[in-house]
Amino acid sequence: GNEEARIRNDRQAVFQLVRDLVQAQFDRGDEELTKRLWQDVADRNIDLDRVINLMYTCSFHEDDYEMTKVDETYQKTG
Repeated sequence: GNEEARIRNDRQAVFQLVRDLVQAQFDRGDEELTKRLWQDVADRNIDLDRVINLMYTCSFHEDDYEMTKVDETYQKTG
């Protein structure tokens, strides 16, 4: 129900941040933007290891299915 919707919205927000980080850090090498995005992660109290896991474990960051699988595995195993 409601909790499921919150988790889905939270997950989409995290995925978008991860996509933005990958683009800024890896694709563009934009230090300033990268720093701001990491600050956003910190400000929102998002699990750093979760973000790093998604950044480095996923091959295709635009693929919601792959991102969700990787994220669910991380959530279960820590």
